Amino acid sequence: MTPAAHTITMLLADARLPSGGHAFSSGLEPALQGGLAPGDVSAFLRVRGRTTTLVDAATAVVARHVALDMVLSREAPFATVERAWAARTPSRAARHASRELGRGFLRLARNLWPHSPSIGAVESTVPRPIVLGAVAAHVGLDPETLVRLAVYDDMACAVAAMLKLEPGDPIDGVRLVLDACAAVDPFIPQLAALTLPDAIPAASAPQTEAWTEAHAVSNRRLFRA
Repeated sequence: MTPAAHTITMLLADARLPSGGHAFSSGLEPALQGGLAPGDVSAFLRVRGRTTTLVDAATAVVARHVALDMVLSREAPFATVERAWAARTPSRAARHASRELGRGFLRLARNLWPHSPSIGAVESTVPRPIVLGAVAAHVGLDPETLVRLAVYDDMACAVAAMLKLEPGDPIDGVRLVLDACAAVDPFIPQLAALTLPDAIPAASAPQTEAWTEAHAVSNRRLFRA
């Protein structure tokens, strides 16, 4: 990875990035409202990392591949990637939250790289992992780095939300993020090799999806999902 790409990676992984992540709990607020004990957050993150997060990371990798092909062929079939992602994201509320985050992230990306063909081809209604894949294609992130970034971002959002929902020592939150990311490490080479939408893994978590749906109609929430 080039020094410039390394810098961009650190920027994208920064929780202060104004792309809307500060308003997203990666499903943790719905889980806590649904009865998850604070002591089980570590287990929740590991499960999410191997299901929802894994699907999003794989979607970003495939979107990156599509974006690179687009630069060569002037075609960008992101719609096929989005349909594959949506089929693997059963919760309507989760899809809506991801598209809201994608809209904010895309706005930021277009401000930073207004002349990027890959970013310019992304529609404003796509979910965040597709925007992330298009950005990765533009800045030169390799697939494995992209997977790690996608996983870290999701876990970090959850832990940042936890410090508001269940205040504690931030260093404990850092440990949770590192442990959750490590749990996904065995899958990284497989995910990084994906190129086709149909190859995106279908790993769902029905209980967390039910919590997310209930959370969407709650009038006592701090985060989108």
